Amino acid sequence: MTVTDYTADEQDLQWGYILHPEGIEVISLLHEDIGPFVDWNTDPRTAFSDNPARWSSLAPPPVIQAPRIAAPQAAAGAATPARGVPAHPAARR
Repeated sequence: MTVTDYTADEQDLQWGYILHPEGIEVISLLHEDIGPFVDWNTDPRTAFSDNPARWSSLAPPPVIQAPRIAAPQAAAGAATPARGVPAHPAARR
């Protein structure tokens, strides 16, 4: 869908997104004519504010919560035995 200055009001849009080489410009159409850039390298799991007033062109994108980075998992087969349990049971004689 193409939106122009003439059709935006008719379509009752609240947000605009413009793709640029350095990232996505997010525009709160209710508050400003330009907006901050969200870099293309931003983790897609990042949570942003949906309050249009917080999307100012004079401030960075309003991140609510950055994604958590999971701790690396131990390699498969590298499990250590529980304490008190011998790695190899003693042979009965």
